[in-house]
Amino acid sequence: MDRQVIGAGGAEEGTGGAGALPAPKRTAPWTARLLPRGPGGRAGAVAALGVLGAMALAALLAPVLAGHDPVATDTAATSLPPGSPGHPLGTDRLGRDLLARMLYGARYSLAVGVAASAAAVLLGTAVGALAAVAPRWLDAAVARTADALLALPMILVALTLAAVAGPSPATVVAAIAATGWMPVALIARAEVKAVRGRPFVRAARSLGLTRTRIFLRHLVPNALPPIAAVAAFEVGHAVLTESTLSFLGVGIPPNTPSWGNMLTDARALLLTGQWYTVALPAGAIVLLIIAVNAVATGLERRGAGEGRAW
Repeated sequence: MDRQVIGAGGAEEGTGGAGALPAPKRTAPWTARLLPRGPGGRAGAVAALGVLGAMALAALLAPVLAGHDPVATDTAATSLPPGSPGHPLGTDRLGRDLLARMLYGARYSLAVGVAASAAAVLLGTAVGALAAVAPRWLDAAVARTADALLALPMILVALTLAAVAGPSPATVVAAIAATGWMPVALIARAEVKAVRGRPFVRAARSLGLTRTRIFLRHLVPNALPPIAAVAAFEVGHAVLTESTLSFLGVGIPPNTPSWGNMLTDARALLLTGQWYTVALPAGAIVLLIIAVNAVATGLERRGAGEGRAW
């Protein structure tokens, strides 16, 4: 995977004549190599990373920033609008502070989304990579199984699994991982198959490296860049699925502050003038998914533009 330095005006770059040494290749900072090329793409990725960083920081500092217990009720301060004294984002119909519930809800929604996407990516990568080096009949069986499962409505499958196991964060993570590993497996399988035929893999075989070492040190690492983009997309999918399951009452337990549960509590108030009880969690979910998808698109374009060599 070595790259030659090719100048725009000839075979070599340099300041001298035909025998001049090639100019050393300039390496961009790691932050520039991570982000997509072009002013627009890079600015969008930076903005999306900033949004995600701000959400993660707010979730981590929830006990400091909230100022209220997210599950404590106050019958003397029910349905307060945003901007009320002591309640910047208002309260819900039970008198619970919406700012506290938003901050603690970010904790649950982000934690479940990241954990579920990580489980789906790890499972899919392991299944797809092993299928790529397995006998043909097993490889074909894995591919056909993944294709068949992708034809199912995954939200209904996740809903069924969560309803059978009962509402809990672990149930949500397991349901999302069980319904989200298939696209990752297909991509990992295709990438490992593509890497197997490259010269550096053949050179590793000629040096006597074991199949396990080649698999772990050469095949899987070189298949990770496109999987990283899929992993970012999976985070957004996991957050949306968690919110849907919680909204339907089979995700996070009802009294736990999460963005999906906040939507469940507020759906009856949408037409009563308390629009903010719906707009706050819904806006946070939409903003998070847009930011995650922007980062994932940037990673995907960067990997494609660099020919999978990050």
